[in-house]
Amino acid sequence: MGGAQKPVTSGTKKGQLEKTTGNTAGGGSQTKYWEWDGKKWKEIDKQLYDAGGSEAPYNDKSTLTVGPYKPPTNNKKSYIRWPDAMVTSSSDYIYFEFGKYVPPFSNDASNSVPSGSSGIDAYNASATAFKPESINGVAGILLPMPQDLSTESRQEWQGKSFTRIGKSAVAALAAGNPRPGVNTAKDVMGNLEAMMAAITSSGLNKLPGVGGNLTLSDITGSTRGVVLNPNAEVLYDSPNLREIGMTFKLVASNPTESDTIHKICQVFRRASSPSYGKVDDPGSNFGYGGEVSQEKVKEVFGSDNFIHVPKLCKFTFMSGSKAHKYIAQYKPCAIIRVQVNYTPDGTYASYSGTTAPVAVELALGFLESKLIYSSEISTGLGGTF
Repeated sequence: MGGAQKPVTSGTKKGQLEKTTGNTAGGGSQTKYWEWDGKKWKEIDKQLYDAGGSEAPYNDKSTLTVGPYKPPTNNKKSYIRWPDAMVTSSSDYIYFEFGKYVPPFSNDASNSVPSGSSGIDAYNASATAFKPESINGVAGILLPMPQDLSTESRQEWQGKSFTRIGKSAVAALAAGNPRPGVNTAKDVMGNLEAMMAAITSSGLNKLPGVGGNLTLSDITGSTRGVVLNPNAEVLYDSPNLREIGMTFKLVASNPTESDTIHKICQVFRRASSPSYGKVDDPGSNFGYGGEVSQEKVKEVFGSDNFIHVPKLCKFTFMSGSKAHKYIAQYKPCAIIRVQVNYTPDGTYASYSGTTAPVAVELALGFLESKLIYSSEISTGLGGTF
């Protein structure tokens, strides 16, 4: 039988990679790529082989620029996933990692900005300084695409009303010359009448029984049958931070997956909760300009006066070993909601011989830590925000 065959020897450890080369029946050369799963050799494609196998399905060539997501090469085993299936170059999934919250105005954030950087780089500094950390020995989590996946960007626009006087005054003030507003007030009879009505309403509102709730339009409407022209204009107010929710129904097919599902839920719960009475990172300088020991922190603040901010989560939509180029990505996010439903099908059920639930529904809510600006949304493809 021609072509490349499986490696002859057994793998020495789970995740070991090998490649074999042989001649095909037609006289050509063929190379196959293999990964040892602990019991047997599994054939994988070249892209996954080059990326480091199924335990490290990423590379460091992502086009994302805010928040790193590169697994440590010496700790591949600390990544857990559900279901326990091989990730290939055609798999779409989400990769979650967790790291400490970097205060936006701290020295840790400002020191991460290279000299000569743009203003938006300085704004993103605290997010760029995000560094993955392990929680309960878990450095990252792989989950399939959620049941409902969408992204939404909201912008705040508001309608504002301007009278003729107000409109002229605003235009004049913006130009640094108040006289056009004064001239308009002198030249337009309607504005004089409006001013008189305003004076009248101010006086009437002080009378007993009026209640102080008469407006200028109340006066003109009740006496002349006209009200002020609102001259409504829509004005831009501000962008909103993006929110996203994800729901996963996790069903275990064996005891090992039951333990994995439990661990995934615990990691998210722990990452979203604050820590009490001490600082998670004793090296944080708290604005002092140098490292401060945990003993110093306790001396200055007291161990019971503060709680430490929860971790942030950086999740990346993946396709094989690269960031998914057709789905909008997110900067590091705060975990604002973790809901674990142990009865997603309406009744509680556990596997025979174990107390693990048959199915668990995990609902997550995230709030992005930074705003997204137009320049960060590329017109091309490649994992942009």
